[in-house]
Amino acid sequence: MNDTKSWNDLDALQTPDYSSYNNLLLIDGNNLSYRWLQRPNHGNFAHDFIRTVQSLSKSYEACKTIVCFDFGKSYYRIDMSDEYKANRKKPKEEDEIKRYDAFFEVLNKLPDMLDEEVLKFRGVEADDLIANLVMKCEPQLDYDHIWIVSSDRDLYQLISEKTSIFNIFGRREITYSSMRDEMDISPDLYLLSRIIEGDKSDNILGVEGIGPKRAQALAKQYKSFDSLLNALPIKGRAKYIQNLNNSKELLLRNEKMISLKAYNDKALSAAKEPDEVYDKLESV
Repeated sequence: MNDTKSWNDLDALQTPDYSSYNNLLLIDGNNLSYRWLQRPNHGNFAHDFIRTVQSLSKSYEACKTIVCFDFGKSYYRIDMSDEYKANRKKPKEEDEIKRYDAFFEVLNKLPDMLDEEVLKFRGVEADDLIANLVMKCEPQLDYDHIWIVSSDRDLYQLISEKTSIFNIFGRREITYSSMRDEMDISPDLYLLSRIIEGDKSDNILGVEGIGPKRAQALAKQYKSFDSLLNALPIKGRAKYIQNLNNSKELLLRNEKMISLKAYNDKALSAAKEPDEVYDKLESV
C-alpha cells in the first residue's frame, strides 16, 4: 500500500525553526530522489522528499539548506565527450517506462515545492553547483561546518576539515578524519585516483588495467597530477604501466571532466544561461 501523501497535503508541512543552528547543508537533489526510484511503488514521493529535507536540516543543525538539482547533462562535459553518461540504461518494459515517467514528473515539480533555496540550471549538474558553494563558503566564517548529502563518490574530493558528506543510502558519514583513517587516502589523492581509473558510472574511461586499488597506490606514489604527468613514461614491463604511459591525453581529459574545483568556472559558464547561474550563486 502506498502511504505517500497527495499534492494537497503538502501545505500542511511546517518548516522547523533553524535560528539556533549554524551549519550549511547542501543536498544533491537528484541523488536523494533516487531513494524513491528504487522502490517498486514510489507513487507521489514529494511529501516524503520534503520531510526528508526538513529532517536532514534539523539533524545537521543547518541554518541554511540549499538543494541542488541536475538539469540535463553537463554541457561542459558533453562538449569534451559525447559518450559522457551514454551508458545510463533506459527502461524498456511498458510498466517500467510508466514508473520512470511518473517518477520524473514528480522530480521536475520538486524545485517549486521546496521552502529551501533551490539551484537548478540547464546544462549544469548538482556536483558543480555544490563544488562552487563549498569553495565560496569554506573560507568564510559564516558557518561552523558544511555538510553535503549525497552518495556520489565524485564529491569525496570536496571533503575537508570544514566539509563532510552524509551518504543517506549507506547511512554513513564521511569526514576528513574518517576518510584518512578508514579509506587510507586524502581527498586530493582520491581525486587523482579517480582521474586514473575513470568513472564507470559516468562512462568516463580510465587507464586500461588499472582499478581502484592500483589507482590509489599510484596516487599515493606520485602525490599530484602534475607529478604523475611529469613522470611519464614510467619504467616497467607490466602491461598496466605501458597503458599508463600511452594514456597522457586520456589523463588530461579525465582531469578536466572529474576535477570539480579546478574547472568549476568552465562547467558553470557552459550553462545555457550562464549569467543567471552566476547571479543566483552570488545571491545565496
